[in-house]
Amino acid sequence: MTTTAEPDTTVEPAIRRLFTDPSVAANPYPTYRFLRENAPVHRSAFGHWVLSRYEDVEAVLRSPAVGKNVEAFIAGQGVRDWRSHESFTRMLDHLIWMNPPRHTRLRRLLASGFTPRAIQAFQPRIEERVGVLLEPLRDQREIDLLDVFAFPLPVAVIGTLLGVPQQDWPQFRRLVRDVTLCVEPSPSAEQLATADGAAHELNAYFDELIARRRRHPQDDLITHLVNVEIDGDRIAAGELTSLIQFLFGAGFETTTNLFGNGMLALLRHPGQLTLLRNHPDLIPGAVEELLRYDPSVQLTMRTALEDLPVGDHAIPRGDSIVLLLGAANHDPARYDNPDQLNVTRTEIHPLSFGGGIHFCLGAALGRLEGQCGFRALLSAFSDIELAGEPSWKSNLTLHGLLNLPLRVTSA
Repeated sequence: MTTTAEPDTTVEPAIRRLFTDPSVAANPYPTYRFLRENAPVHRSAFGHWVLSRYEDVEAVLRSPAVGKNVEAFIAGQGVRDWRSHESFTRMLDHLIWMNPPRHTRLRRLLASGFTPRAIQAFQPRIEERVGVLLEPLRDQREIDLLDVFAFPLPVAVIGTLLGVPQQDWPQFRRLVRDVTLCVEPSPSAEQLATADGAAHELNAYFDELIARRRRHPQDDLITHLVNVEIDGDRIAAGELTSLIQFLFGAGFETTTNLFGNGMLALLRHPGQLTLLRNHPDLIPGAVEELLRYDPSVQLTMRTALEDLPVGDHAIPRGDSIVLLLGAANHDPARYDNPDQLNVTRTEIHPLSFGGGIHFCLGAALGRLEGQCGFRALLSAFSDIELAGEPSWKSNLTLHGLLNLPLRVTSA
């Protein structure tokens, strides 16, 4: 096995554009194809190894020889004084950045509120909320799907589950969007200031809400997490705010993008949209295909805890690894015609929820929301078409639309 010593100058511009050019972030798939074909395992000038093949990405996600290193990630962002930024320091207590044994302990406590039975029991409340959102749209001809459905539904679901008061839901679209600016490659001083302000607001909000639940328990997930105890272990007060804040943000941002990215994909493949409308029994599999085709989370990072063989390379211990989930989901070695949306595709195992010990805790909830939401949208509207060209966020890490203008006809 060999280790790449010098960056491949034909590949570096593609990687640089991928991480810095908003137009590439809006449609990264041609760049992913180039990387898979020319440098599927590549040590970039950014100092990270970049992996783009399904086999390699899946293996690293599952490997016990990798872990999370939040300080290495932040260093890769080029932020030297990161401890002075609240948007970064809050990440130290986010489950997604933890390693065992702390990760094992806290995930076990959090998972007690996300059992399959608990998620399935929540389906009637999801369907009820879907109905509430769709009813006032029946007399409208043009809508922005993100404003009227793709954002309000997931925030209502996770807000209800956690126990966040309904009157507070609207503010979280801005706050979560702003705080996640810090995870984009090389954030600017202006982006960091915006992220820090949002982090401060979120911390203060959830500190106060947790304090209220301690005084006045309710039938919600926050109350459950305040009180849950397994084998004498409980979530410490200092851990709870960051964990709940993370659950809330993760609970709607990715699902919002599932509806936005997914509906746009269906509209650009009208035959698939018609097939799904005529055969709603295909919706569970179609949601998996939409998660594969244009996922919200395009990449994740790991750190090698020991020398790690990947393909013909050896990634040295301590090096950072960027796993391009979106590229892996489009690998022709794993999927036939991967750039074609196919709602009848079988044997779909998208890496959109990650893998290994960090597999998304809320994956089942996100899938259920997607199934309920798409089923209801296709039932409510006999015709859906684009009413204008949508705009994309400039983010690659969390890949999604700013708007999705639609022209609709009620069924």
